[in-house]
Amino acid sequence: MPEKLSPNSIINKRYRRLVRMAYLVLPGTLDEHERLVAAHWIVDRSRRGGSGETEEVYARLSDRVLHQAAHHPDRPRRRLTGGSTRLGPWLRVRPAAPSGDDLALTSALAALPPQARAAYVLRHLEELPEETVHERLAALGVADPDAALREAAAVDERVPPEIRDQVLARPTLDPTVVRLHARLHGRPGYSGRRAAAVATVAALVAAGGAVILTGGLGEAHVSGFADRSVGRADRVTATPAGAWRRTTRLDLDTWPARGDLAGDGDFTGEALRAWNGDVKAAASGGVSTAPPARDPQLLYAGRLGNRRIALLHDADRVARYTVSGENRTLEIFPEGRTLPGGASPLKLAAGRYLLPPWVTGLRASYLGGAARWRNVPVRGGVTGPVRAASGGCWRGPVFELRQPEIAHGRPYTMADLGGLQSANLMYQPPPPAPVRRLGPHQIDAAPDAEPDGFTLWGRLGCAPSAPTSLDRTGRGDVESATAWEFWRGDLPDKGGRGRWICTRYAYGGGRSVTYTTLLDGRGQALLTGRRDDTWDCSRLQRDVASGTWWRSPKGRWHYLAAASRRVTVLTADGPFVRRPTVRGGLLTVAGPVAEHAPDGRVTLAAADHQRRAMPVFQADPG
Repeated sequence: MPEKLSPNSIINKRYRRLVRMAYLVLPGTLDEHERLVAAHWIVDRSRRGGSGETEEVYARLSDRVLHQAAHHPDRPRRRLTGGSTRLGPWLRVRPAAPSGDDLALTSALAALPPQARAAYVLRHLEELPEETVHERLAALGVADPDAALREAAAVDERVPPEIRDQVLARPTLDPTVVRLHARLHGRPGYSGRRAAAVATVAALVAAGGAVILTGGLGEAHVSGFADRSVGRADRVTATPAGAWRRTTRLDLDTWPARGDLAGDGDFTGEALRAWNGDVKAAASGGVSTAPPARDPQLLYAGRLGNRRIALLHDADRVARYTVSGENRTLEIFPEGRTLPGGASPLKLAAGRYLLPPWVTGLRASYLGGAARWRNVPVRGGVTGPVRAASGGCWRGPVFELRQPEIAHGRPYTMADLGGLQSANLMYQPPPPAPVRRLGPHQIDAAPDAEPDGFTLWGRLGCAPSAPTSLDRTGRGDVESATAWEFWRGDLPDKGGRGRWICTRYAYGGGRSVTYTTLLDGRGQALLTGRRDDTWDCSRLQRDVASGTWWRSPKGRWHYLAAASRRVTVLTADGPFVRRPTVRGGLLTVAGPVAEHAPDGRVTLAAADHQRRAMPVFQADPG
């Protein structure tokens, strides 16, 4: 029977998301200080209602937050429940250094009516489909949900989707990361005023969260744990072994502390002090490096060779602290996705992984040919060494994890793409293979798995679209890597069998990068296009087209184009493009025999049977 959770439990888990939701929907006529305080206050006063399953309770909470934010007065309130919204004439809070893109988005939202701001947040922050947003708006009492959706969509003209997604994923638009401003230095009574400042910040804690001062009165990090007092975490906590068996929330909160140093208070205290500021932290995925907002959970502390390593978990972040000789490093990662049917191992060091507590065994293989799985020893939840594949191409490793008590006992596969967490490795074969309702399927050793997935990913590992090409700056770990083969057939001039692949890498923070690659019969991999932060080649947008100049074994250039199965119109226009032929789903135009590709750009267009334009991938000429 699913576990029943209280609204308070859900708020503590998703506080930052709820506060950001309120902040974006609140009237833009409020100044930065008023909006920040009001957002925390709205979420805090939503802690009511009955218990239920996680998503059910969260939906009620988010509706309550949206309703209060949308109906908030567009002028500052003199008082909110629990005290004044102002921290004093000498102390104010503001967002953490917003960029020009941040301000462009908030300004565009401020120009909308409240129901349109709510529609925008549900559509793009919550990432709900349009029909679901329509239903939610109607339930909130919006008279014309269609008009609200249209007004929200108009924001994309001022802030393009690729910029919007970057802004929404950045901590600078997170109202739990704030700056405190005061004019105290060099003034009489400074000590008394500073004490008053701390007391006033404590009042804000009572109203909506805990404030962790990270540099005098310079910056602060606000978190949704109202039972914390002002200050830094001073100890680590541990989840009892077997806790995952007593809950349906199989996330990092249920992982016990493991490792031979888990009981060593000196070392775990050292790791906590490092996160509290003793060691300069490196952040991944735009996550905050601020000290933990509560006593963090210990996931691992132990020795691996000549290194001592600790993993600490705080709300939606994981810190990895490593000591090797005299060197100490601290890396902060986003928590990432924790699906019970396919939770990722956490990388402790190169080739060593901490497994979810319900995983009982692990096999590893490398990409390229048929899968050749070998058992990897596991002791205390930690794998033995797994070496990286040799050679200059990316070949894995790929893991098959066994979880007999979870998800009907079916094993699942993940691949190490270089981050703290591994990625689901997926494949979709070309037509006439059916597209499953939920899209591509994982590469594994199950009887219904597609063996082509292993060989295809082996070839992609040497292509310009390989995981080694990824830019991880501000993006975090890759959660899924999908190879969607949308065309396969014969190439002109006895060029052998060709395969056109759409490769999509989805990051934990919601961003993505998608490539199209033409593989020919001579082993060449030609990058034919790239698009960032789109739905392309996902279950939300399955149709795509791509075109490129390709040189045959006879030295003749051909312009080639292909598209996915629902594209019914494919046209090309440009230099040398005359009388194209279409055979076997491949558009072909014969060009000159020459050393270099023809000059000039070919314009490729694609549409479905309703004449709706489809995404087109094309590489720049040359």
